[in-house]
Amino acid sequence: MERKKNTNLIAIADPSDFGLSAVRHAATLAAFFESSLTVIRHFSFHENVQKHLEHPGMQELLSTLPSSLRVILPEEDFTPEKLYDWAEKNNSIMYVIGVGREKKEAFFTRNRALKFIKPSRLPVLTVGLRPPVDERWQQVLLTVDIDRQAKEKVLWAGYFNRFGGSVIHLLHSEYRDEFLKQKLQDNLAFVDKLYGNLEIRTLEKHQVPPRTDPDTYALAHAEEYSASLLVIMTTTFKTFVDVLFGTREKQLIANSQGLPVLCINERDDLYVLCT
Repeated sequence: MERKKNTNLIAIADPSDFGLSAVRHAATLAAFFESSLTVIRHFSFHENVQKHLEHPGMQELLSTLPSSLRVILPEEDFTPEKLYDWAEKNNSIMYVIGVGREKKEAFFTRNRALKFIKPSRLPVLTVGLRPPVDERWQQVLLTVDIDRQAKEKVLWAGYFNRFGGSVIHLLHSEYRDEFLKQKLQDNLAFVDKLYGNLEIRTLEKHQVPPRTDPDTYALAHAEEYSASLLVIMTTTFKTFVDVLFGTREKQLIANSQGLPVLCINERDDLYVLCT
């Protein structure tokens, strides 16, 4: 397909090893989408905060990136609001952040990551320390249940197929109740219709055991699919359980497998790469 011109990916590079990992993953994605790469080295949630120190290995990493990749290195300080605005003006399509499982091992803890993710119009890819796999972004996990069709999530999974021929593994729930079974079939039919219109053919469907959350199951079985990415929707309305134990996305990002998770908000003005 013809690729969208002059797009940009943004990596937020804190001075930890997670910041380096964010840049590594973002560089492979920028090549995948034929985009430029912007590396943000001075980021804070508050104005007038002292700049982060740069990771001692950052310049060496930047020197190893392909010469064909256009790399932008802004010198100014960024808050989330300033970065959201900068991203809009520079046709950015995605943020990449490294999220630590423990406090103080990275700038982005799970709570800080979600604080940044929730207001964003762009998808946010969260990564750990696991390097990008050799078969970069070629096996994508997508889940479907009865709750909603999640058009944005389905579209973004489809972009990986359209731009790089990735295989999409669709994991869906299994229900015995006829009403729930029909709702699921309606959602699966929506995916089939949308991907048919987009001429996406490499779609494999897998059933998830009853009473099992598809996203959690997908993460637990990611190695079986040689997965390089899990695409999820963030929680729009929190339940009492979410307040007590944390939202589903909080449990999925910074996972022990190191699997990158692409977080997409359910909103009317979400950035759309192509249709």
